[in-house]
Amino acid sequence: MWLLLGTTLTISFFDSLNPSAIAQQMLLQAMVKNKRHILFFILGIGLANFIMGLAIYYGIASLISLLLSHLTKTYPIYVYGTATGAGIFCILAGIRLIIKTKISSSANDALKQQETVKTPMCLSPVSLFIMGVAFCFVELTSAFPYFGFIALLAQYKLIIPVTLIFMLMYNFMYVFPLILLYNGYNKLQGTKMIKKLELILEKISSYIIPVVIVLVGIVLIYYGVSSPL
Repeated sequence: MWLLLGTTLTISFFDSLNPSAIAQQMLLQAMVKNKRHILFFILGIGLANFIMGLAIYYGIASLISLLLSHLTKTYPIYVYGTATGAGIFCILAGIRLIIKTKISSSANDALKQQETVKTPMCLSPVSLFIMGVAFCFVELTSAFPYFGFIALLAQYKLIIPVTLIFMLMYNFMYVFPLILLYNGYNKLQGTKMIKKLELILEKISSYIIPVVIVLVGIVLIYYGVSSPL
């Protein structure tokens, strides 16, 4: 048990050193007015990682995969058609957001010339939570340390409460650097360094969500039109 505890802390520590998650959070912290709302982004990552880990551990993920595979074989037209339609919708929505962002950026530039600062986009806690969940699902495709930990944990055949404790411990360590980043950012808020960083990140972060939506749309359309029909 002590060996498993040490292995859990070690693997989760190295898995938590995720530069993409840290960069994403820094961009988002430059976007939100209420800096506390960034905790919903961290919560989304941690909760999604925890639930998906349990799903993989208990085999639920494989059952869902089999169900989707069955639906694809039984109703291919509906599945691929829905994917194509959703892809078109995402691309149109992304383009619309990009246009609105450009208009908003132009308006903000005019206001800044009048010494009025305004955040280009104001993300709600729900939006931040959803973004955290989505980011976690994307990252799970390359979460080899997490999969290795789950495989190791399965060998011990622990009772459910103990399994939950180890899973919670792993996921807390996974989001711990993000919590440290949140606290450090808030302490330095208002300094010249953070102000310069926010000015740079504001322009970049304004286009992140629209571009991601467009990319998701492209992937969905590619999946829909590449059907074997």
